[in-house]
Amino acid sequence: MSNTEAVAAFIKAQSEMGKAVKKTDNPYHESKYADLETVLDAVTKPFNDNGFALMQLGGADETGKFVLTKLIHTSGTSFESKVYLIDQIPDKKNKTCWPLDMQQMGSAITYAKRFGVQALTGLATEDDDGNSTMRENVVPKPEPKQPDPEAEHDAAVRAEANALPLPNDNTNSADKWQELCAELKQKIQHCSATWQIKDLAQKRSNDIAALNENRPDLGADLKAYSEVRWEQING
Repeated sequence: MSNTEAVAAFIKAQSEMGKAVKKTDNPYHESKYADLETVLDAVTKPFNDNGFALMQLGGADETGKFVLTKLIHTSGTSFESKVYLIDQIPDKKNKTCWPLDMQQMGSAITYAKRFGVQALTGLATEDDDGNSTMRENVVPKPEPKQPDPEAEHDAAVRAEANALPLPNDNTNSADKWQELCAELKQKIQHCSATWQIKDLAQKRSNDIAALNENRPDLGADLKAYSEVRWEQING
């Protein structure tokens, strides 16, 4: 079978592929996203039916650690996508970086796997309108347990006590925005339940909005970090 036939099979698989429904909540940014399970449900069957095997491998090169996503056709032709991992947490205050622990690394790998599949297949996502594009008979994930009201109250009190004031015009604003981003990341890292991330987002909503307005690059970085942590807790 020629490469042309493999490309034709790839195109056919894409035409049979639906969209991944964004069902997983990220209350930190009051949004939804399609998690890895949903993404795989949308792409695996159409590509398998057209002669493709999906593989995801870890590796490293001179640039850094990565997740390699490959679609291998029965003809021997393969298509691949590489997503590099962010495997360190910057500490702006101490001007250093800390390596991720194993649980955090697992979350980063899950994040890279999801984006690798989407990038390679061209999978689009859509809001949940009641019509799922996932394969039939997929068992839904159980709903998370409701938080302990006393624990939630204690966490809220700690969040208030540790709140960092917004930067002002009398200080080095560039450094302050970086410090704010680093401080919020640290608080997200210390969250052990998704409701704590949601609570933090609500209590620091003004800080987050100001960060997005004044430093959209840091705001985007914070959003990506919160999504990784959210997936880590759910995983």
